[in-house]
Amino acid sequence: MAGITFDGLASGLATDDIITQLMELERQPLDRLEAQKTTEENRLKAFSQLNDKLEALKATVSDMTLTSQVQSSQISVSADAPFTAVSNGAGTGSYDISVVQLAQVQKSVSNGYASQTDSVFGTGTLTLGSQSIHINADNNSLSGLRDAINAVSEKSGVQASIINDGSDDTPYRLVLTGKDASTSFDPIFALTDGSGNAIDPGITKTREAQQAVAYVDGVKVVSGSNTLKGVLTGVTINLSSTSAMSYAGTEEAGVDPLDWADPPVYETTSMTVTPDTDTLKEKLTSFVDSYNEIMDWISSGYDEFGASAPTEEEIAAGAEESLSSILRGDSTVNGVKRQLQGLLTSVIGTSGSLKTLSSLGISTQRDGSLNINEDDMDTALEENFDDVAKLLAGEGSTDGVMKKFNYALLDLTSYSSGMYANKQDRYETAVDRIDANILRLEPLIDKKEETLRSQFSAMEQLVSSMNSQSDFLTQQMDMLTNMMTGNN
Repeated sequence: MAGITFDGLASGLATDDIITQLMELERQPLDRLEAQKTTEENRLKAFSQLNDKLEALKATVSDMTLTSQVQSSQISVSADAPFTAVSNGAGTGSYDISVVQLAQVQKSVSNGYASQTDSVFGTGTLTLGSQSIHINADNNSLSGLRDAINAVSEKSGVQASIINDGSDDTPYRLVLTGKDASTSFDPIFALTDGSGNAIDPGITKTREAQQAVAYVDGVKVVSGSNTLKGVLTGVTINLSSTSAMSYAGTEEAGVDPLDWADPPVYETTSMTVTPDTDTLKEKLTSFVDSYNEIMDWISSGYDEFGASAPTEEEIAAGAEESLSSILRGDSTVNGVKRQLQGLLTSVIGTSGSLKTLSSLGISTQRDGSLNINEDDMDTALEENFDDVAKLLAGEGSTDGVMKKFNYALLDLTSYSSGMYANKQDRYETAVDRIDANILRLEPLIDKKEETLRSQFSAMEQLVSSMNSQSDFLTQQMDMLTNMMTGNN
């Protein structure tokens, strides 16, 4: 427990003030360590800001590394077409399509029953293809049949459900459904009641299984579903209805109409695939904007270059205060800038006529930022759309400029070995070293303060003792003087 001190009572000195000022001098090495720790923390925050902007650039770049991403196209069909279509990098072209038949699965429905749980089907077997299901007292209700059928649906290809048709007396019906358009089935019931009489659940086929049939430019296409994939590269066609018949053909008994010598003819609907230049232009604009944010951030550390750091009003509104001035002249930041600028001038050796980003109207300005010449970009997209795709995404084994950017940015932003990851490791090492030095110095400083206070306290006690002796001697001298002069 610290002793009680009386500041300068004996000496008249402001000892607390003196000790405080002396300790401020003693704490200067510690203050320097704290300041160094703050500096390291701010540097890491600055690198985090730069890393975030690199991540944003990577996001725009990664959206243009594949041909399907840059060679985007849009599909036009009439509003009353019997199908819709979606493009995923489809090549341009025009196609005539007719829908002759939609895919559908087989449906078979039982008679109606008054209850789902009454035991009404006796005992015996139900055969679905190669699967034989035993029916007994445990599963001879409508719900029991449903569960037993679904237990082997993976093997039989048939699923069961129960519907309520809303009738008063016998609303519950068992519905059997094939797993796909190529699955046909004929359920065979061998059920008897307690007297040996046959029980017939009354299964009626309400819909035949059939595959979808369409013609694309006169070529017959057959599918197990109403979604056609792979018929046209990069196009998914979703069939919704059948086309109108324009010619009935000549009927042949027992022959599928599509196999008649003179088959029916169906009206065609035109589908046009055109380049989606607007979407690609938006992606390129986003790339330029993200690139410029990085260059603006780096330049904001150099006021003489007119950097566009956020104003106080913008910061108050939520804009992030730029910390780039902390990294002014940093070799890592300069290296990132040079690497990105070098990628801009990459010459891409594809078979296309466009070799550099400048041929798209993207140019570098004096401050390092990019500018888009709208007319040049529009012309390139309208007249050389395929070559733009080759420039950005590459061709064969030749990497496009965006793929080159993507590789570089993946390295720069790597969670394990990227720029920020390395700086974070360095920061943690530096802070650990600083903290160790602080822990070493703090006890020494506390000890120094304790020593000073002890010394000043001893001095006060000494001065107080000397003052007491002085007072005593003064009293004695006064008494001697009075005796010698005869004063009482």
